[in-house]
Amino acid sequence: MAVRMQDVAARAGVTAATVSLALSGSTRISAATRERVTRIAEEMGYRPHVGAQALRTDSTRSIGLIVSDVANPFFADLAGEIQRAAARHRYSLVLCNSDEDPDRQDDYLAALLAGRRVDGVIVVPTAAMTPGLRQAGATRARIVLLDRPVALTSRDAATKHLAQSPIVRSDAREALDEVAELLTGLGHRRIGIIAPPLQTQVGQERRDLLVDALVRRGVPRRSITVAEGDFRQDSGATATAQLLARRQPPTAIFAADGLMAVGALKGLRSAGLQVPRDVSLVGFDDAPWFDLFDPPLTAIAQPIVALASAAVDAMLALLAGESALGSQPACQLVHRGSCGPAATGRAA
Repeated sequence: MAVRMQDVAARAGVTAATVSLALSGSTRISAATRERVTRIAEEMGYRPHVGAQALRTDSTRSIGLIVSDVANPFFADLAGEIQRAAARHRYSLVLCNSDEDPDRQDDYLAALLAGRRVDGVIVVPTAAMTPGLRQAGATRARIVLLDRPVALTSRDAATKHLAQSPIVRSDAREALDEVAELLTGLGHRRIGIIAPPLQTQVGQERRDLLVDALVRRGVPRRSITVAEGDFRQDSGATATAQLLARRQPPTAIFAADGLMAVGALKGLRSAGLQVPRDVSLVGFDDAPWFDLFDPPLTAIAQPIVALASAAVDAMLALLAGESALGSQPACQLVHRGSCGPAATGRAA
């Protein structure tokens, strides 16, 4: 039998109204009473009725999260951390998977925001701009942009509102600089890059930051080859085949996404090449099982816990009507065994 608010009130020796005030965080009652009632409610397993709560407070105590691919280990881990961060503030999470489909993303945005089903939405954009994002901006929805920014090319009201939305994403500049230092220090001068979709800002940034870092270390631009992927494993294998088909194939490959790095490893093995003896490999979005590969995969790790906390904090600030700031916690390069000296027979 479900625990009712009246049951909590009887156990705590207060009125049902006091229980309601305590669980909503109201300052109309003392902090000691709030803490005692909240503790008793948790011990009894009381769960507020979301619909009734929304009618009383104009809040659903729910946050929407739209990720671009829940099958991607990075986004799966990130969603889990966001859920835990939201729960610490007594918010529930409504998770949607756009599957890298802009239309599906927009459908989820419309469904979540229609009738105030959630108080706000944290979204990983699938494209630089979509009609659904523009509509969310036009209605002044509370939006936090996660991992990928959007293109703000116009000056209409919708775009201006989105421009004020906090952006939470990692800063990969120093980690990519370290990748360039690692590869050039091992003698690599022909380097392949498997980039995320280049119509996205994240794809352009990861490509350009690494290219610039390599050029600063004396690698000719003509010796850096870029193949475009789509954040999926198969695209990593396809891009690797394209890189290996060149007259002078790379001696090292950087795959700018975790699943594409797995695809790159499969592509190298299909070509009969060994890592790192024949080709060195570096990935992005480190995963717990990368150290189980043979050899273990060197990869850039994103600060998942910091990203999740920053995204939830930014959303809570928006919901409180406060100034919400974005955040860019730094990535780290995790050194493992997939990088070695440029093979003599393949060196430039």
